[in-house]
Amino acid sequence: MAMDVFAGANVTVEVGTHTPGSKTIATDFKEIPELGSFPTIGAENVVIDVVEYGDKYNRKLIGSKSVPDITLTVHYLPDNAVHQDLLTAEENQLRKQFRITYYEDGTHTTGYQVVVVGFVSSSVTSGDKDEVVNRDFVIAVDGGPLEAKVIPVV
Repeated sequence: MAMDVFAGANVTVEVGTHTPGSKTIATDFKEIPELGSFPTIGAENVVIDVVEYGDKYNRKLIGSKSVPDITLTVHYLPDNAVHQDLLTAEENQLRKQFRITYYEDGTHTTGYQVVVVGFVSSSVTSGDKDEVVNRDFVIAVDGGPLEAKVIPVV
């Protein structure tokens, strides 16, 4: 099945509990409400610059991979249970599982999803008198994705 181009309005981010040392996917995911921006996820390689004596140019070697931090911007709801869960995770330095799903369209039946384990490493509240109050939660990803798949699985 071929997919169409994804639209930014059709993305969800969910948070679930993580059992230390476990590679199993959480079963208690809760959607993070009021997402304020499109979350990005990817991977990057460590590039090692190797100096060789007598050569005019250095060589480059590829090292291990890592997942860059993910910034989740939400329109902050101080009394929302999921937003409070993220703040508690930050305060107590707890690992959580995060499932980011990019849907193909508004039916939310096909798309792509990634599950990662991470810490809420920081959060910052911002806003203005004429703007919605936002809170940026920075997720420091611990290791690689637990799961990355196309949905529905056929």
